[in-house]
Amino acid sequence: MNDTQSMVDFLRTRYRRDIRTSEDIHKAIAGGRIALDGDPRKQAEFTLQSVHEAQSMLDLFENTIVAHLGTAGPMGAIAEQQLRILARPFL
Repeated sequence: MNDTQSMVDFLRTRYRRDIRTSEDIHKAIAGGRIALDGDPRKQAEFTLQSVHEAQSMLDLFENTIVAHLGTAGPMGAIAEQQLRILARPFL
């Protein structure tokens, strides 16, 4: 497996894990299994927003970076650079 594919696989796994974690937290808050100080509806709204943000990150990654990796020209080069920037904190 090449370096690029390793970074794609790692980030894809990480974004999917972030979605699952956000969903689990949201379900626990919305279902009343976890009670925090404050308005439970606002907490549920906030945690649902976190789910949507995590899903958006995966969509953004797949549609604007992964979809253009390996293509010729500026789009391929930009996608490769963006992938490396996203992976840099974990290297």
